[in-house]
This record gives sequence, C-alpha cells and structure tokens, in this order.
Amino acid sequence: MTDRSEHANAKYAGEARLVRNPDILERQVDDTVFLVNPEDDTIFYLNPLSAGIWNLLADPTTPSEAERIVQQAFPDVPPNKIAADVSDLIRELERKDLARRHE
Repeated sequence: MTDRSEHANAKYAGEARLVRNPDILERQVDDTVFLVNPEDDTIFYLNPLSAGIWNLLADPTTPSEAERIVQQAFPDVPPNKIAADVSDLIRELERKDLARRHE
C-alpha cells in the first residue's frame, strides 16, 4: 500500500515549477495585493486566494503543490473546484507574464 505523501510526490514529478516574474512590483493594501508591470504600468488586482498563491510563487512551486496547499487551507471546498481555480489563476499569471517557468 502506498502512503498518501508518496502518491502526492509522484503527482508533482516532472511538473514545471513556476516563480514570480522578478520585474513585477508588488503593493499590499490590507489583505489586497496589487501587482504592477513596470513595462506598461498595468495594474493587476489579486484577491486573498490569488495573493496566497502569489506568495507561494516566491519560491519555485508546481501547480499541484499549490493545489495541495490550498486544499489544506480550505478542506471543505471540493478538490476539483480548487484544482480548476488554481489552474485558471496560474494560466492567467503566465499569460500576463506575472509568473514564469523556473529553469
């Protein structure tokens, strides 16, 4: 029988790690985080969950690791909802060049 941590680690194997784009400026006002892209002065608003994932990306993190951490923080939320929300956010962060694949 495989323990849960071994299964979780296998899920992360080979998955790309993401990190914040180091050029992005961050401003926090109370529980709200705003990101500023200095190239075009675009401002991005992060809600508290998005801000939590942004904080995780201070260190190289896989989407699956982010999902696991969010699931631990919100055990009553269905895992498929968390997976979809985290995936959508990470795609958006990458699309807007706020986060990048770590090499």
